[in-house]
Amino acid sequence: MAETEPHAQVEQHEAFHLPPPSILPPVLAVGIAVLLVGIVLNLVVAIIGAVVSVAAFALWVRDARHEFTELPR
Repeated sequence: MAETEPHAQVEQHEAFHLPPPSILPPVLAVGIAVLLVGIVLNLVVAIIGAVVSVAAFALWVRDARHEFTELPR
């Protein structure tokens, strides 16, 4: 059995950065699901799913870029 050393060095780490909660990932998932269902059922439904998917992806990337620019250097 391996034992830890009693005088092991403690590493200093900066605080973790977690992104804020967002509704955009589930919206993107729903948009993709509607797109795939629309491909099978109806072209109009597929177009609606594509528009929702593209919009959710674009907004999610925009939020991520904005958040990235606010990170401390």
